[in-house]
Amino acid sequence: MNIRILVLLLSFFMVCCHGNQSHVIETKEFLSINGRDTTSVGLHISEKQFFGRYRVSRPGGYLVEGEISGEVEGDSLLGSLYYTPFKWKDKKRKAFALLKSGDDYIQGTGSEYIYMNIPYFKKETLSFNGIVFRPNK
Repeated sequence: MNIRILVLLLSFFMVCCHGNQSHVIETKEFLSINGRDTTSVGLHISEKQFFGRYRVSRPGGYLVEGEISGEVEGDSLLGSLYYTPFKWKDKKRKAFALLKSGDDYIQGTGSEYIYMNIPYFKKETLSFNGIVFRPNK
């Protein structure tokens, strides 16, 4: 009897999860090298959302890793970065934005605000003059 219940619950879970998935359109790796600093982004982009990983490495064992996620708005990816700062125990969340420019992505900067514990950039202050990520080939 326990196996029947387990199979029923597993089937229900699989059906529920399958209905809410959005199809991934693009999966790519991007890289930015500035001197001895390397920043990489792995993106999985669907029609309305994106998620992926973010990693910064610098000389001296400096390493920052985190997860990015958010919404796709035209040619912009707006969301947040959930990461562990260098030599910290606890994770932090900050606003994150990318702008698609041809095959590249440009990281955005601006005034960061927090609403209901969700960080975001005010659109009037957002500018894309930061790190340029190129496809990793």
